[in-house]
Amino acid sequence: MTLVDSQAPWEKPCGGGVTTKALSSFDIFESDLPRTNIDQITIFFGDETSVNVTPKEPLAVLSRRELGKYLIEEAEKAGVSILKSRVTQIEPQGREWRISTRNTSLQSDFLIGADGATSLVRRTVSIGLQPEDLCVTLGYFIPGNFSPHMKIYFVHGFEGYIWSFPRPSHTSFGLITRSEPGWTSRAKTLLSNFIIADLGPDALEQAEFYSAPVPCLGPRSWKKNQISGERWALVGDAAGLVDAITGEGIYYAFKSAQILAETIDKPDEYAPRVGAEIGRELQRAARMYKRFYRGHFLGGDFKKRTVQLSQRSRTLRTILGNLIAGNQSYLNLKKKLLFSIPSIGIDLITGR
Repeated sequence: MTLVDSQAPWEKPCGGGVTTKALSSFDIFESDLPRTNIDQITIFFGDETSVNVTPKEPLAVLSRRELGKYLIEEAEKAGVSILKSRVTQIEPQGREWRISTRNTSLQSDFLIGADGATSLVRRTVSIGLQPEDLCVTLGYFIPGNFSPHMKIYFVHGFEGYIWSFPRPSHTSFGLITRSEPGWTSRAKTLLSNFIIADLGPDALEQAEFYSAPVPCLGPRSWKKNQISGERWALVGDAAGLVDAITGEGIYYAFKSAQILAETIDKPDEYAPRVGAEIGRELQRAARMYKRFYRGHFLGGDFKKRTVQLSQRSRTLRTILGNLIAGNQSYLNLKKKLLFSIPSIGIDLITGR
């Protein structure tokens, strides 16, 4: 097996947050990877409305460069050859694939695309993700030591959110939003203003800027999302396996890779298993997207009302914490909320 990557290991442009669900699902996170364990989360709506959430079990934030380094070392131990070169062309040749790079070419009998939202593999074997199925993430890596306090900001009228995720040697202050024309420059200005307000005017002097597209498939796109075919398969972002609401993709990347490893000798089983174990959850997130970011509840913005009610309800704070930790499925969220109405009512009356 050969892994072709011109950059790895590199500091992938993302927050680096790893949910409790991911931490408990994959042995790699039992290693001594440098991380910041998060024991406090504050969710803001605007300047004055916020709620503190304490996860039952800590989340983690880690450097994607360190994670990539560890994965490459483990792959090499397992006998994988690493080719640090950029792929320039992929073409079928009989029952094999010819993969051309800047420096060489190689043959492969099975092709796996783990090359992100703008995947060359996907564009070669199928149809690339369309602009309406992409969000953009942008942000800054800001050096320094920061407390293990995760911050999430929602802004009225803004379809997306801003985050502050502390890492061992720096913090990732970023933003995710729909990649519509004109949004990127406005989003960068919005993010810069938030950083200055939170960390002071000098925070950006040594900051490293990053930006990248992220899949955020809509309900219609999920129905026609093809992730495997004859002698090829896609995993992670290349397969569009990202939560449309949060932009979280680490768990789904690892899970899809795990499923592919388990079905590599029976490739026809890969897509159905991904659909059952990952797809249903992500499709529900896609259907909930508009309600979450554009919906109204009790005469106000849905996100604002959620934060306000969570301020007064311990039950809602617990559910919100489980959602962020990845332990509350979208599939049974409605049922969970319905069964929790009596407890939420008591919370609102007593103010606990």
